Amino acid sequence: MEKLFWGMVGGCTIVFGILLAMYLNQTGAFASEPEETQTETVTAETETETDETLAEGELPADIQSLLENSQENYATAMRVFEEDEASRNTIAPSNNGNTTSNQTIVSSTTTTSSQGSGSAGKNGSVDNGRNDNHEYFLEQEIPADDTSYRDEEDEPDTATSKTNSDFQYDLYRNHAVIKKYVGTATSLDIPDTLEGKNVTEIGDSAFSNSKSLVRVSMPDTVTKIGKNAFKGCALLVDITLSDGLTEMGEGVFDSCERLARISVPDGVTAIEKKAFNECGELIKVTLPSSIERIGEQAFYNCKKMELTKLPSDLKTVDKEAFFDCYKIALSKWPSDLEQIGESAFEDCFAITAVKLPSTMTKLDKRAFYSCTGITELSIKSGLEAISDEAFAACTGVTEFSVPKSVISIGESAFSGCSALESIEIPKNTLSIGGAAFAGCTFTEVKINSKCSYKITSFPFELTEENFY
Repeated sequence: MEKLFWGMVGGCTIVFGILLAMYLNQTGAFASEPEETQTETVTAETETETDETLAEGELPADIQSLLENSQENYATAMRVFEEDEASRNTIAPSNNGNTTSNQTIVSSTTTTSSQGSGSAGKNGSVDNGRNDNHEYFLEQEIPADDTSYRDEEDEPDTATSKTNSDFQYDLYRNHAVIKKYVGTATSLDIPDTLEGKNVTEIGDSAFSNSKSLVRVSMPDTVTKIGKNAFKGCALLVDITLSDGLTEMGEGVFDSCERLARISVPDGVTAIEKKAFNECGELIKVTLPSSIERIGEQAFYNCKKMELTKLPSDLKTVDKEAFFDCYKIALSKWPSDLEQIGESAFEDCFAITAVKLPSTMTKLDKRAFYSCTGITELSIKSGLEAISDEAFAACTGVTEFSVPKSVISIGESAFSGCSALESIEIPKNTLSIGGAAFAGCTFTEVKINSKCSYKITSFPFELTEENFY
């Protein structure tokens, strides 16, 4: 701004100088020696007329007008400079403020220059190209960490903690999170808003160990339930989940001993570790097709749970996911299933058929241990190993063809399968563990002569007739 001011002062000074020179020239101050007597006569007459028409110290009208315009330009520059200084001392800077102020200065300067000289010249005029850069006239650059220039969306969405008669909760810019239930109701409808903000999340352990809740209904605004959110709610019998739910944390209903039914909505892709662990009274469970993973001990020891099919998108069943689930009467299996963890279906007596797809890559030890209800067993080619005790004590299996892709059969893999009367082992199988088929009733088998095995691998001693 100081540059602008002094530029305008200089411009006015130069204009004043030009006008003064014109006046002096007109009055003959710079006149050269006359070449002819006639010129001297005209000059003398002009001086005489000037002296007669103008009072002492008075300038001609046209010169006086130009001088007044120059002084007016000077006054305008001073006024703009003083107003800008006052504005900068009293008003905090902002993005929009700087832009407006700069545009005003450029406009005033341009007008002044036009009035003074009639064109945008060098003396005090403003380069029009500078209008595109609104920071040109700032004396200091805006600091990068100056928060006064940030939009609201750029600011951290910091929570404000509140408490009412039922909840401790956090308010964010556009949503609310329930952190703790402090009420004593037996039946609760969780509100969809708190102080005008949508309730989108139930925080970790928010309702855990409630001594009163029997029934809970959740609004469709909720998209996430934190881990252990309802853990240990000993009296909880019924809960209605949000249709908008996409995420359920670990142990969300762990040890809810009286929980009788649950319907998981579409959109949830995983049942996390211990989600329904030790829910001994859980009977009716509905799982959507969107579930891709069932975590470790997700339904551990849910002895009364009735389940007839697994989600169609399921790929992974982790360790002990359905351990001791006596009543899950599965007969159909997902076509994209890839992994079954250790003891995932151990002691699931009601399973009648196991039909595993070619996508299987891992069948861990004791996966179907003591599933005595299995009468039909088939695995498509793709799996390379049947782990230790994978089908041990499955007393209902009568026949089985080992997939051609299987390279190894683990120890006691089919031990105690007392009804297994027929077995086919492919040439690609090169390792059979001890007691792999101990206790089975078949009397004939063929294996690759290069296959390694133990004396106890089969229920009888092999001879040359058993190799090819």
